[in-house]
Amino acid sequence: MQIKADKILQELQKNKYLQLFPDFKEEKTQKITYIALTLVALSFFGLFAISPTLSTISKLDKELKDDKFVEQQLQKKINDLSTLQEKYNTLQNDLPSVYAAVPTNPSVALLVAQIQSLAQTSGIKLSSAQVFSVDSDSGGKKYSAFNFSLSATGDFSQISGFISSLNSMKRITTQNIISITRQSGRETSLLLSVKGEAYFKKL
Repeated sequence: MQIKADKILQELQKNKYLQLFPDFKEEKTQKITYIALTLVALSFFGLFAISPTLSTISKLDKELKDDKFVEQQLQKKINDLSTLQEKYNTLQNDLPSVYAAVPTNPSVALLVAQIQSLAQTSGIKLSSAQVFSVDSDSGGKKYSAFNFSLSATGDFSQISGFISSLNSMKRITTQNIISITRQSGRETSLLLSVKGEAYFKKL
């Protein structure tokens, strides 16, 4: 049995393919093998160590890009608000005139008082000033209106000045009908009749 094993070893030693394998007993071969195995081990374990790191870096890079986008959008909103604030500050001095032109409520008594003041300034004699029902339904529009009428007497110059003042007052009104007639027996005295509308903003 021992003789048979020796023959097998001798045959293996004669095999030219096995002679190509390095002799692991040599020191140089051992060092090269050690280095090769070390590199293989480092590559193997490094792959598992680097893969999560690369994944984390990719995730952080995406989050950074998202944060930069959000920051840009916020900065744009801040700039827009700053522009609006500047425009509001510019218009702030004009707001009282705007609110006076179209108040947020009918302000009927105030309108009548303004008409009386204009009549007194113009020198006409105001006979009557009436206000009719307020139109609360304006067909979906953002404003409402109510009708008013007035009668007054005066000469042509006085009536002309009154109508001009009525059209120039801060409160926006429209004069739908203006009638001027001569009073019988009075050459210089004229009778003025006005029917119009006054507007206010619906809240």
